[in-house]
Amino acid sequence: MISHATLAAALAVLPSGAVASAATYSAAEHSQVTDSADAHDHARSLQARFERRRVRELPRSLSGGGHECDEIIGRLCVWDDGDEGWRPREEPEDIGAARIEFLAALDSLARLIPGDHWIFGQRIRYFVEAERLESAESLALACGLPDRWRCDAYLGYVRHHAEDVEGAEDAFARALEAMPAELRTEWTDPGPLLDRGLMDWLSAQADSSRAADRLWVLADPLFLAGGNDRWTGHLSRWVYAMGSEGARNPHRLRWGDDMAEAAVRYGWPVAWERSWPRGGSQTFTVTGRDNPAAVRTLPPVEVLEFAAEDAVPWEIRDGHARSVHLPPFLDSLAPLDGQVGRFWRRDGVVVAAAWKPSTASAADSAGFQLGPVEAGLFVEQFGALELDTTTKARAGETVRISGLTPWGEWGIVSFEVLAPEIRRGYRLRTGVGLRRVPPDVLSISDLVLLDADAEPADFDEMLTVLRGSGEVSAGEALSVAFEVYGLGFRSEVVGFDAWVEKRGEGILSRAVRWLGFGGPKEEVSVSWEEAGPDRPRPLFRAFRIGLPDLNAGEYDVVVEVSAPGRSPLSGRRSFRVR
Repeated sequence: MISHATLAAALAVLPSGAVASAATYSAAEHSQVTDSADAHDHARSLQARFERRRVRELPRSLSGGGHECDEIIGRLCVWDDGDEGWRPREEPEDIGAARIEFLAALDSLARLIPGDHWIFGQRIRYFVEAERLESAESLALACGLPDRWRCDAYLGYVRHHAEDVEGAEDAFARALEAMPAELRTEWTDPGPLLDRGLMDWLSAQADSSRAADRLWVLADPLFLAGGNDRWTGHLSRWVYAMGSEGARNPHRLRWGDDMAEAAVRYGWPVAWERSWPRGGSQTFTVTGRDNPAAVRTLPPVEVLEFAAEDAVPWEIRDGHARSVHLPPFLDSLAPLDGQVGRFWRRDGVVVAAAWKPSTASAADSAGFQLGPVEAGLFVEQFGALELDTTTKARAGETVRISGLTPWGEWGIVSFEVLAPEIRRGYRLRTGVGLRRVPPDVLSISDLVLLDADAEPADFDEMLTVLRGSGEVSAGEALSVAFEVYGLGFRSEVVGFDAWVEKRGEGILSRAVRWLGFGGPKEEVSVSWEEAGPDRPRPLFRAFRIGLPDLNAGEYDVVVEVSAPGRSPLSGRRSFRVR
């Protein structure tokens, strides 16, 4: 379960009559505005009135501010309530009507002072809030502010919300180039989003600027989608903070650094609730709720640190996060239950992946029947996508995709699926070694699972029968494929031992089994010997191993390879029995 952030601040209850009377934006009132200073002050007054009206009409909540804070940002309490079933309630009609009146009043005032960036910012913010994105983009394109970079910044903000990520990137690039250097440094700094581990990693890099650029690349939730929406989303949050300076908000607190930090880290709330006063008290709490589907998108530090051999999975973690994000074109981003394997070649590493839509959650697999999916396989090395290949699959069809990536010390593999019709994305990311293997050194590829009863004769045929998940039925035979390298330089006999063991079994438990206590070492096993190849080349092998009477649970299939005079080596692949 992925929790979401909630922001709250305690407020005093306003007299009902005062709030109600403040909600009217009359033409007579506007006619009293005589100069630009009056127009600006009047705009601020109208904005404060609208926010007071919003607070009055907010949906009531019984929870309020009784939560323990996971974090305190200045005057704001932030907590994760873990309520994944929460959905925003429909906005009260009175709030929508008041916003329309307010925007009309701002339009009139903007004609008096067209170069006022504060009024311009309010118009953009509230158009986007009202989901009037065409009006917002038209306004941004016609922007005549003296500081042109503000126009481009607001245009980027609008385009991000309109799901035009690449258009937003273009606008933000112009804004960043033209804005003051100090502001550019602040906006592009990933520091506020980083936990202690990532901060330490960044500070330890020889080229911190290049390392920060790499973090932004990896923070992109889906390489499959055009542009980097985590980058444009981050800059959009800064634009929101810029437009909120001097403006009132539902918390009825003056905008400050704490609110700017909260907005940059979590985005501005998607919905608001107001608690009922308790025990005769004259105070209440206004709570802003983030999108419950928003997730951490910055990498865990573990996948950035080179591991000697083992792959390092990049999990979408639960719990309180330093920062969260959700692409504007998605309603959810979830883990992909597929498999990825590496196979060594003379000019690089072939990465192969497979996934079957029905292996997602029951609700999601039903949704995938609505239409085809888009899929992509990517390998990032030091900030560049060295492998970038895409495909499409029909509804219910297994996605199979592969590509060659260059040798490298370390890389991040990202296997991604996008179902645009139902606004859902899935991904599997992991850090892996991609080092060149000396041709005469005994080594083994990743093990991969195959479709039931598949018996491929070679590697190319294997790519067509890769299994779409790590789940097998009880009693089903498990089909596995792999390659061995470093053979064919001399005549030798190669031994193979394969077995299935419970996942996570410790060394002591296995030793006890070896000694004959507590049952056999493995659940099932198979062994064979054969002559090595007659010339240097990868040795491809596929085999089937029965799974009789295995209980539902998590297991590993292990293959050990040995040859006289060489150190034995092994590979493993996890799977689960349903």
